[in-house]
Amino acid sequence: MAQLTRTKARQAAIAALISALIIGSAVGLAIAAGDGPGEGPTTVAGQAPETIDYIAYESPAELLAGHAGRPLVINFFASWCPPCRAELPDFAAAHAKWGDEVDFIGINYQEASEAEAARLLYEAGITYPIMEDPDGTLLQELGTLPTMPTTVFVTSDSAILERHHGLILLDQLDERIEEIIATS
Repeated sequence: MAQLTRTKARQAAIAALISALIIGSAVGLAIAAGDGPGEGPTTVAGQAPETIDYIAYESPAELLAGHAGRPLVINFFASWCPPCRAELPDFAAAHAKWGDEVDFIGINYQEASEAEAARLLYEAGITYPIMEDPDGTLLQELGTLPTMPTTVFVTSDSAILERHHGLILLDQLDERIEEIIATS
């Protein structure tokens, strides 16, 4: 008889836990959907944002001056570029490894869909600042070819050490970052 009572108590506890999870999920979804009083749109955890909070510099000189004193990695990318999509997770890993010593800027180049770019950055784990270059002017003013992806490595005294055109893998990225740190 005691065994039967323990079983019923355990079943009741499991039912209560499941009910709490269902109610909590429903409340969470309602809040995320903005159904609460005075609530604006919110981003649901686990979903890519639809827009990008771009940072802005007026010119390449202003961009480089804004990071003077620290090495800088500038990566031009686009969501329509398969090699860009392939290398962005490596940039996220490099930023996690080197971010205390080196600044990173991503530049969204001639993007067709901001929502697609936002999703790509989210999925790749990119957390560093992003600029946009809708007409390719910034890429051109930095003296690089209009190829995607393009990565520019800058020393702490704002000298461009290298312009890398095409896909760059994590081990190559680490080597270049070590070079700009050593040169700085």
